[in-house]
Amino acid sequence: MITLGIIGVVAAMTLPSLVNKYKEKELCVKTRKMYSTLSNAVILAQKDFGVVGDNTFLFDVTKSSAEVAKTFAKYFNGAKVCENSSQKGCSKYYYNQKYATRYSGSSGTTQGIKHTFPKIILNDGSVITVQQTNSCNRVTSSCKQDSTGSCILDENGNTTPVTSRSYACAYLYIDVNGPKNPNQFGADSFQFGVLATKVLKASWGPWGAVSLENILSGKDKLEYTNYTVGEKR
Repeated sequence: MITLGIIGVVAAMTLPSLVNKYKEKELCVKTRKMYSTLSNAVILAQKDFGVVGDNTFLFDVTKSSAEVAKTFAKYFNGAKVCENSSQKGCSKYYYNQKYATRYSGSSGTTQGIKHTFPKIILNDGSVITVQQTNSCNRVTSSCKQDSTGSCILDENGNTTPVTSRSYACAYLYIDVNGPKNPNQFGADSFQFGVLATKVLKASWGPWGAVSLENILSGKDKLEYTNYTVGEKR
């Protein structure tokens, strides 16, 4: 009886860890598959437009996110497009997500995000959100940030402005298992920037940059912080 009890305690301690490792591995595998699918679709589109190596014909900055999403969806087998949440059967694909870090912007409380941009729904249930920009070369404004990507406030509660140049014609946000949890960047969700000649994985921590680098390099380790939206930092 004592032996059985010890076995039961050990099982209770190790089983949750094994389950979590399995789930993490599953998300890593799905992310790699999604990245491959995404990359292949971009290449197919380039060939179709007769501009191999050039993304500016598909991700045309004169077009809306919805127009680009509908064209891009043609390169995914069995995909459908949700232009907005009010479209029939689409509301479930517009849900809240958390960042990979305890991101608070300049508010002092942790935030989440709910994208309202058009979405491409793949036949395996994964989701691609398409955000088109108005230029592939533009100046953007932000703030001096800490390790979570949040604005650093001075003693008066003010931020330090920072300007930089962005070359993204569009942004693609993927969720490898759609509306299913955890719905958090760095776990099942990631961002990519579409430049004129290539697609880059996110470099900003809140978009899950660390996890994505781990996955695509074969390390298969998810690095994100579980938090509750609205917490004080």
